[in-house]
Amino acid sequence: MRVVMIHALAESIPPVRLAFQDEFPDAQVINLLDEGLLIDFPGSITPNLRRRMSDLICYSQDNNADAIGLACSVYAPVVDSARELVDVPLVSSYGPVMREAVAAGPRVGVIASNAATMSDSEHYLKLAAQEAGAEISVKQRLAPDLIQALREGGQAAFERRLAEETLALAPEVDVVLLSQFSFATALEHLRQVSPVPVLSAPHSSARTLKRMLEG
Repeated sequence: MRVVMIHALAESIPPVRLAFQDEFPDAQVINLLDEGLLIDFPGSITPNLRRRMSDLICYSQDNNADAIGLACSVYAPVVDSARELVDVPLVSSYGPVMREAVAAGPRVGVIASNAATMSDSEHYLKLAAQEAGAEISVKQRLAPDLIQALREGGQAAFERRLAEETLALAPEVDVVLLSQFSFATALEHLRQVSPVPVLSAPHSSARTLKRMLEG
């Protein structure tokens, strides 16, 4: 089964590969990268950008995709309209992980390295809760130094910092959500140290697509 993942950042490709190795190793994963989707993004989705993303989604199906996933969170709104253009499973970057977080709640902790991502995460969490008919509370942990820790100290330092944030949240929440795709590389370590479940977006997407294709 072929799964095409559409990216606007090259950095999101390794976490996706890791997630599918962990959750859906039988899938043939094709990573489709268009860095212009982010370079040309002015802060909101223009008609031209919506068309470009829709074209990539259609291109993926035309080239034998059995399922399609987005790895770029800012384009999540395109999924609703693009579902009318293809007849294979299509998921946004946030959809699967938000549904899993709501199901594991009601107290959801969110870790992000920037305020915009945190705001988007809370928005989509509340949307998923509304769709599920559930009530949730969101506890935020904003850690701007996470990417710096990765760049300066490598993966081990990055995992330590994420573990600190996770353990700070754990007493107050039922589940911790890693809001950025790049955080998925620390998931195995966090699962070993966290007393509550930890979710990553690419792992949730891989699980959801596996369920759609095999179920």
